[in-house]
This record gives sequence, C-alpha cells and structure tokens, in this order.
Amino acid sequence: MLFQILDITVPVLLILSLGSALYILKIHFDSKTIGILIIKIATPCLTFTTLVKTEFTLAELLQSGLAALMVMAIVAALAYPFIKMQGDKLGPYMSCLLHPNSGNLPLPLCLLAFGEAGLALAFPYFVVISVSQNTFGYAMIAGKLRWKELLFHPIVISVTAALIVKSTNMYLPNMLLITTSYLGYTAIPLPLLLLGYALPQISAGNLKKGFMYSFARLAFGVIAGLSVIYILGLSGMLAGVVLIMASMPVALLNFIIAVERNIEPDTIGGMVITSSLMMITLIPVLVWVVLWMFPA
Repeated sequence: MLFQILDITVPVLLILSLGSALYILKIHFDSKTIGILIIKIATPCLTFTTLVKTEFTLAELLQSGLAALMVMAIVAALAYPFIKMQGDKLGPYMSCLLHPNSGNLPLPLCLLAFGEAGLALAFPYFVVISVSQNTFGYAMIAGKLRWKELLFHPIVISVTAALIVKSTNMYLPNMLLITTSYLGYTAIPLPLLLLGYALPQISAGNLKKGFMYSFARLAFGVIAGLSVIYILGLSGMLAGVVLIMASMPVALLNFIIAVERNIEPDTIGGMVITSSLMMITLIPVLVWVVLWMFPA
C-alpha cells in the first residue's frame, strides 16, 4: 500500500516542485499562454478522447456529474451560515468554497489512483465544476454572469461531441483519435507545472482568514463527498473519484477573477495558496483513505 501511495503522490509532488523551481530560477514560463492551451485545447481533447474510448455507459458517467451537483449543493448549504458568521461578502467567498480545484490536482490523482477508467469517471465531475466556475463563479466574484461562456465553453463542446459519438456509435478515423490523444496527454503535466509555477507568486494576504477558509473548504468538501456517496449508494472506483474531487483546495481561477475585478485579491490569494499547500501535504493521506475505503 505504501509504495502504491508513493507511486501516485510522488510524481504529482515532483511536477509541482518543478513548476515552482522554474519560477525560483527565473526561467520564463508563459502562464497565460499555457493556461489558454490547457483550457481551450489540451483538456477538451483529453475529455473527448477519454469519454469516447471509455467502456462506461452514459448512465455511469452522468452519475458522476450528478454527484458533482449534489456535492456543490451540500457545500453551499454548509458555506452560507459559515460565511455569514464571518461577516464576509457572500459572493466571492461562496465561490471559493463552492468551486475547488477540479483539474490540475484531482485529474492526475484520479488517473494515477485508478488508471484511465478513473480519469473517465472524473471528467463529468470536472465538467460540472469547470462550467459552473467559469459562469456562476465569475458572477459571484465579479457581479456579472457570462452566459456566452456557458454555451461555448470548450469543455461543454468536447463533452457534447463525445456524447454524440458515444450514443450514436459514430465511426471516427483513428488518425483523429491519435491526434486528440497526443494533445490530451499534455493536460496532465501542464496544469501541475502551472500550479507549481503560480504558488510562489501568490500573496498570502490575510493568513488567518486564509487558513480558516482552507480548513472550511476541506471539511465541507469531505462532508459533502461522503454524504453524496452514501445518498447515491456509490462504491468502488466512482466513490473514490467523488471523494478525491470533493476534497480539493480552492481553485486558482478564483484568485485570477479576484485580481481582474479587484475584489479582495490578497485575501482570496491567501486562501488559494494556503488551501493548495495544505492539500499538497495531505495528498498521501487522502490517497490512502480513498484506496482503503473504496478499492477499485
């Protein structure tokens, strides 16, 4: 078990460390360009290829997306009174608690823990969080809802295309699948490098509040994840994927939006960095718990 956990966690930590080393050594890493490549090309290609190739049924994949919605609903119910008790602005802090990192940490963990099957089950969950964060999450922080982002989000397009292909048994040329596979492979290391590169640059801001919300994000996520697993009667690989996805730290995108709109960027930056560092140290424990409770 120990070596299995190390096989899963050490590659993630090494790639994160490499990203931080690039910044410390002042090696230029164009974060904006890399971010665009990840969001608009790499991740949609990986999503499309994984969903088309997976042997899971549409019902099984939709169950993962349903779990994401239910986890968000429970987290929102827990977060509302917590934020009110702190006397903080509801929108920005709700987005931080509601929208965890759903890509550059949990997807590699699901892949390493459960293989490509685990990655396939993680994608519907990822899609729900990603679309919500890029639309409703943006509105919570910036005060403006971007419906165009919802309708034309690359992830939504790739998932729709994959579902059409899968439901109609449409034939796809092998050269197309090979191309999307090659592009999709970059969606695993690039986000980890990007997160590692970003961590040393984020101002810690209000550390006390950052730690408080970091613990809240982890606690609410774990409670919501376990509750949904029980409610839906999930087990095995899908239950493990849901718990991993639900337990993730505050997403970096919350900080990016906060900086863009000048909505408490220091405090939200502190939340991102403290929750990310907390989860990085807890990855071995999380993986051990998941593999112990929900063996594939």
